[in-house]
Amino acid sequence: MEIMSVDTVTRSTAETAAYYETVLGLSVRKEIGAVEVTVGRSVIRFREDPDTTGDQHCAFLIDDDRFDAARAFLEAGPGLLGDGDRTEFEAQAAWNARSLYFPGPDRSVLEVIARRDLPRNLGAGHVTGAKASSPHVPGTQLVPFGPGDLLSVSEVGIAVPDVVATADRLTEAGIGRYPAGSATFSPTGHIDGMLILVSPGRTWFPTSDRVVGEPPVTVIAQAGAASRGVVPGQYELAPGRIIVVRP
Repeated sequence: MEIMSVDTVTRSTAETAAYYETVLGLSVRKEIGAVEVTVGRSVIRFREDPDTTGDQHCAFLIDDDRFDAARAFLEAGPGLLGDGDRTEFEAQAAWNARSLYFPGPDRSVLEVIARRDLPRNLGAGHVTGAKASSPHVPGTQLVPFGPGDLLSVSEVGIAVPDVVATADRLTEAGIGRYPAGSATFSPTGHIDGMLILVSPGRTWFPTSDRVVGEPPVTVIAQAGAASRGVVPGQYELAPGRIIVVRP
């Protein structure tokens, strides 16, 4: 279920555009009252709504062999968000992934995630040989991380009033849930694209002050090789929060 586009809101398009363009170096298209950001194969469109409440979450896919480069880039730029002394997070065995979290514009919690079960991307940051981009191997040099290393939107956080019921409904449509969900948190989807269903009022991990709100969001996804069995269609998860799955 590859995430092709995300349409949502931000309190300030100027702040959001400046962040993605200058901090992450991504391609940004500005228009009156909106800004469009290209993240690899995905596009995020933000419409301005100064009155929207709550903070948002989004994760970007990277190759696992670019993880150390991503860490160096983020530490030198926006900084990392942590849980105590931890700033690198290994997911459960079923995920086979690891993540770094960092502060985004408009109090958003952003993440880069390396999913080891996905094929490696031979993109802008790729160098031949896994060791060639590792700072831990003597005599090798870390290739600087850049916007071309952000391959796509991998996760989108969506607030829903009943997490369990919504996850059940998506499971019936072939958009299954991942392990370790709860009554207020349930990752759903597939290795190539996930929705993070959460209850309003929670805080986004790993922070204690960035609170889940209920902004409108439309996610358009494409059923892919990793998401066979998904039933294409439009699913309203809550008022103004929609996922459209294309065949």
